[in-house]
Amino acid sequence: MKRREQTTEGEHSLAGSFFWNSLGGILNAGQSVLVLMVITRVLGLAAAGVYSIAFATGNLFLYLGEYGVRNVQVSDLTEQYPFRDYLAHRVLTVFLMLALGACCCVFSYGRGTYSLEKSLTVFAMCLLKAVDCIEEVYEGRLHQRGRLDLAGKVMTVRLVVSIGGMLAAAVLFHSLLIATDIAAALAAVSAFCMLFCYRKEVAFTPGLVSRRNVGALMRVCFPVCAANFLQFYLINAPKYAIDAAMDETVQAQYNFIAMPVFVIQLLGMFLYQPVLGRMSAAAANGDRRALLSDIRKIVLGILVIAAVCLAGAWVLGIPVLSLLYATDLSSFRSELMWILVGGIFLALSGFLCAVLTILRRQSAILVIYAAGAVLSLILTGQMVRSSGILGAVRSFVSIMALVFVLLALTLAFSLRKSGE
Repeated sequence: MKRREQTTEGEHSLAGSFFWNSLGGILNAGQSVLVLMVITRVLGLAAAGVYSIAFATGNLFLYLGEYGVRNVQVSDLTEQYPFRDYLAHRVLTVFLMLALGACCCVFSYGRGTYSLEKSLTVFAMCLLKAVDCIEEVYEGRLHQRGRLDLAGKVMTVRLVVSIGGMLAAAVLFHSLLIATDIAAALAAVSAFCMLFCYRKEVAFTPGLVSRRNVGALMRVCFPVCAANFLQFYLINAPKYAIDAAMDETVQAQYNFIAMPVFVIQLLGMFLYQPVLGRMSAAAANGDRRALLSDIRKIVLGILVIAAVCLAGAWVLGIPVLSLLYATDLSSFRSELMWILVGGIFLALSGFLCAVLTILRRQSAILVIYAAGAVLSLILTGQMVRSSGILGAVRSFVSIMALVFVLLALTLAFSLRKSGE
């Protein structure tokens, strides 16, 4: 009887899962677009550059806070680890995230590379992302219990409130720092209220936290955490190179043309996140045919999305981006198209990472992204210094292509081995 109730719940929420997860994802992808539009017009191009590097840094530390647990949590169908242990683990990783973020901000200020206001803005963005991290472990719990629709609702409401508050504060106070602080406070309040409403669906069971389980999560998920951290570093390595070698106006211009990259990535996530549970079950049951079928469908779907995005960008990309950001970007058309190609490799790589996580091949993911990070450290700074934004784009595309090829070869080997 209990099993039947769970099945009915899953069937009931399938359409809602896709809708709410997609809506939340669109808002998540679009928040930078909306905020940069307002910041550029209200505070200027230099402030847009500060926001861009703060947003990139906050998201980089976000991956430390999330610690790569989501796919493991969702695929933990037998609840090997109780939710209270996942939550305790998340509190620990968020503390580490904020401590490291604070150290980086103090170091940058101490070296004189960041002003006090820029350092505080970057840390405020880390606080905003810390709220995301705490909320995300609850979203993972809802996803694990077949209620991705509710997880999507929580994310959607939090994003609407925090983004709206940030935009209003930027207009009212003409301060990026104040706007970011207000966004963090509003995100915390809205997330708490929504999760309180769905506390029965979360089904939190009080009890003693198992240090052994928390330690096991630290160990098991470390490869994915490190890989996600390195992946996001690779995505943003051009921004850090520009931040070190060029001014904040160039930083803003690069971010304007790079923004569509994340649209492809998140549209791809819309396709595969709702079926991760099914793919996990297929892998656990040894149903290789069903797993391969889902992989083929998702890859084809991402390629279709990519083709549509490339066609749209060729015709409308530069005019639309120039209008959105009130900046002439007509000289960056080729850079836009090439960076979108890198975005295709990024979206495909994200999906392959999810599949390899289901197959528990996290260590291989880490090795691949570590190799990409080493190559980026060697190439990106030099290419930015020699060719500016074009060099940043070329570095991004080359490294993303390499990472994708290595992940695809690893997955093919893993599937072939499991078939034997």
